Amino acid sequence: MTRVIIVDDDLFVRTTLASELGARPDLVVRGTYQSGTDAVAALPVDRPHVALVDVVMPDPDGPETTRLLRATSPETQVLALTSLTDPQAASAMLQAGALGFLPKDLAPEAIAHAVQSARHGLAVLGGAGTAMVERRNRVALAELLSPTERQILSLIRQGRTTEQIASEVYLSPSTVKYHVTALMAKLGATNRVTLAVRAVELGLL
Repeated sequence: MTRVIIVDDDLFVRTTLASELGARPDLVVRGTYQSGTDAVAALPVDRPHVALVDVVMPDPDGPETTRLLRATSPETQVLALTSLTDPQAASAMLQAGALGFLPKDLAPEAIAHAVQSARHGLAVLGGAGTAMVERRNRVALAELLSPTERQILSLIRQGRTTEQIASEVYLSPSTVKYHVTALMAKLGATNRVTLAVRAVELGLL
């Protein structure tokens, strides 16, 4: 069970995300907080695997909240919640220790996959977050993909079915499905079409 906390000064965002993620059997929302200070104070009790942190908040802001969370609980991974495409904000969050970005309007299923990926230290870029990351960060993401994942991405772009991909990469169809799900989580995609688009946008193909 992956433990999650949500840090956002917008009550609607907090309650909506908590409801959507809390309905999943593999996730538990341990707390929702309107400030980074409150979230950090509750870390010993919540012990979250992943923290979803709004980029723009009153003092402390997103980057400072991320620094505090990571300093107090290094095992907690941080994903930035954003509706912005500000490169400076993106850079500040990455420098503070965030593992990736998620747009607030991303589909709940994609957010859930992203949270599970982040728990295991995998970088996540969702939606507008792709445009916020500098070239060096895109290269870092590419390095997280295995040769098999790259091959599967290429075959997905070519429109191959799961069975066709399995035959070409010498894996079972179920294993291919596992890799596809993992890739969608890493790139913030919701289906194979958006997965191929994300891969091209990030220069992975």
